[in-house]
Amino acid sequence: MAKLRYRTLRENVVDEIRMKILNREYEPGMRIVEQNLSDELGVSRGPIREALRQLEQEGLVEYVRNVGCSVKQVTLEDIYEIYLLRATYEQVAVRTYEGQLSDEDLAQMESIVEEMKIFGEDDLGDLVDCDCRFHQVIVEKAGLNRLLKAWTELNYGNIVCYFAGNSDRKEAANRQHDIHERLLNVFRSKDEETICNAISEHYMKTVKRLIKEGSMSDESFKYKV
Repeated sequence: MAKLRYRTLRENVVDEIRMKILNREYEPGMRIVEQNLSDELGVSRGPIREALRQLEQEGLVEYVRNVGCSVKQVTLEDIYEIYLLRATYEQVAVRTYEGQLSDEDLAQMESIVEEMKIFGEDDLGDLVDCDCRFHQVIVEKAGLNRLLKAWTELNYGNIVCYFAGNSDRKEAANRQHDIHERLLNVFRSKDEETICNAISEHYMKTVKRLIKEGSMSDESFKYKV
């Protein structure tokens, strides 16, 4: 039996606040008061403060001088930047092994895609977890620790973008399986250039959709996608 890892109070507090943000119990822009959280979670303000600092690094909350801490409001530019970086990191990984994933790697990705089928509109957290695990296979294969670390640091930013960019939860749930199945089929081709192009399209398609829908209008957005 695998040993259970001891979890610190700070880690538990981080998880609790993070899930409240991702489940929209704490809406974007909502001010977070340490004392209120301390009362709500039944812990002292020390672990609360440490947890909020970590969540700031993850891009889930932000501190504004003379205002305090609040849930970060995601902009179209945030989504573009995070998706651009993730696509770039994954393309770098693919080029190190020339797109040649093993049968075992492909089987692992296929298992994750199949897992996506069972989740619906009330399971977006599980779908995002599947998404992260699917793409992690792509990066881990390269065996580059710094690349994996840089990619992993964007994980929660990716989650925030996912929730911000999918207001229609049912449509988002239905879409996840299909788009990852298509990406998996591209990886089966083992063609490096085709795979790299598909990765870029996979991420930028969301940005293009948001621009087309006008659901996150941003007049300052100046990038070509």
